[in-house]
Amino acid sequence: MTGASLKIGIVGAGVAGLSAAIALRKVGHDVEVFERSQFKNEAGAAVSIPPNGGRILEHWNFDSVKAGGIDNVQVRRPKGDTLEPMAPTLSFADVKEKFGTRWLFYHRVDMHRTLRELAEAQGANIRLGCKVVDVDIDAGIIHIEGGATHQKDLVVVADGQHDQINAKVTGVEVPMQRSGQTAYRCLIPMEDIMADEETKHLFENQPPGFWAPALPARGVMVVTYPCRDNKILNVLAVSRSLATHGTNEDEIIKDWNFPATHEDLEKVLDGFHPHVKKAFLKAPEVKVYTQMKRQPLNKMTKGKTVLIGDACHPMLLTHAQGVSSSIEDAAALELFLDNLPSSLSVESAPSDVLLQRLQQFEKFRLGRVSATQILTEPIIPGPNAMDNFKKQEESIRQYYDGPLPPLGSMPHSPGICEFFFGYDVRKEATKFLEENPLTTLSSTLSAVPVPVTSATPNVSHKAPRVVEQPPSEPSAQDLEAQRVVQEAQNALVAAQAALVQVNQTLAAAQKALELATKNLRVSQQPTQLVPPKTAVSTVSSNATEPQQASQSSTLRPAKPKKMKSFDTLRNKMSGVFSGSLVSVKEVPQTPPKTPPSENAPLTTGVKA
Repeated sequence: MTGASLKIGIVGAGVAGLSAAIALRKVGHDVEVFERSQFKNEAGAAVSIPPNGGRILEHWNFDSVKAGGIDNVQVRRPKGDTLEPMAPTLSFADVKEKFGTRWLFYHRVDMHRTLRELAEAQGANIRLGCKVVDVDIDAGIIHIEGGATHQKDLVVVADGQHDQINAKVTGVEVPMQRSGQTAYRCLIPMEDIMADEETKHLFENQPPGFWAPALPARGVMVVTYPCRDNKILNVLAVSRSLATHGTNEDEIIKDWNFPATHEDLEKVLDGFHPHVKKAFLKAPEVKVYTQMKRQPLNKMTKGKTVLIGDACHPMLLTHAQGVSSSIEDAAALELFLDNLPSSLSVESAPSDVLLQRLQQFEKFRLGRVSATQILTEPIIPGPNAMDNFKKQEESIRQYYDGPLPPLGSMPHSPGICEFFFGYDVRKEATKFLEENPLTTLSSTLSAVPVPVTSATPNVSHKAPRVVEQPPSEPSAQDLEAQRVVQEAQNALVAAQAALVQVNQTLAAAQKALELATKNLRVSQQPTQLVPPKTAVSTVSSNATEPQQASQSSTLRPAKPKKMKSFDTLRNKMSGVFSGSLVSVKEVPQTPPKTPPSENAPLTTGVKA
């Protein structure tokens, strides 16, 4: 790494937080992780790391052997009641040949411990028992329970799907919602299953991989796969039922380690083959939690704060992308925060360079993770499946305009695998940075096109002057003043750009209104009528026609309704932007619509 070293605080030491610590230490930043747990009794199930996450771990020299990783070679999907094949077996024996790395299963505790050791070996400071209660996202101040505070150049929020800081970043509350499913999970020693004649045939002489019996009619699917060197079977039973032992249907179970009973699991497995139930009921203990989902966020970063992992984009289990997308976030941050100018100063306010890098990171990642979130919504095969796939794609296109899997692609299909496993976040981030080089704030502001139009009243379109830093060491008060000025300048540029767009829209509306008024006047001109006697002699000998013509000649055209002037509206709009900068909100930059031609046909309405 060359360039500036930032003081970075990471909230949360889960997979996302530890991955960020590893990535940011690799490029020389000073990293401190704040974790509320003491990690004395780590718990968790298993995790699946497909190639898009695995190639990043390889780049970081993550020890997959030490973590007990085991290859995923196949996917078997039998009927839950008869154990007959419900779908052909899918082979992933060639996944490394196709995508350059393996698809591995880990026990979550083993993977987490290995990540933590790697982060600490690279110099990250992990503070356990430090519960973060608040973050000043603009100043970069982390508040710890008990009153301690820590000032950072950048705060990475990675504390999971129930994080409360994301609303401060986005400016809106985007609550978690029920997915309609409850997940029961357990870990079973493989030796117990293989020692029983009625259960060992389920896995005997089979290479490791997914084994997923299901009863679609009941809405129950069980996903199993081995971990910890094939010594433990991870079991996840997903059910539509919302209630469990000791809870009611309105209760949301946030704790992944909430205890359930074997009776709860047996009810979920009602209708499954007896050998399946017998195998799963060998579990020493059963846990349950409510599967939750959330709509994509509109932002990932603000001020000195950035969201990653489940704190930003919690995902359902459909494509096994929750952990890998968190690792991708960290890998992208590694590249976007590398090679920062050595003169970078972020003691009080984030510099324009850091702001640009964070904004670039958001532009690079937000669409992709939003698409992934929506793709993890399961679509059940059936007569309405294709319509649901189309609706899903329409939803994705609100956030993401890149390539997608072919319409109708199911989990583990070639299109899905190529979309997820073939994605190399480091390669794509490098390409993005090459195509979008950094600029200084002054060059950014001067490059903003703010054309002067005749419809723009009393607004200066010259880019605001950037306040130069004094050569002497600035005081804290000076730095704060500079931050306020910089925010005001950014707000002014956004306001000017928005005003230009409004003026262009009003100009187009003015033309359309003039054309509409012109057509209206033409259509309401009084008809030139022939005198009755002439009408009788030249048009028709019918005696009733002169009478009709005479009646028509007495009609008077209706007076056109008085149209309100657009000047008043334009003046009101300009007043919005001539007031306090504090009230100016950022307006998305969209290309102005082409004004209608005067020769174009009149539309049904005028849109301002």
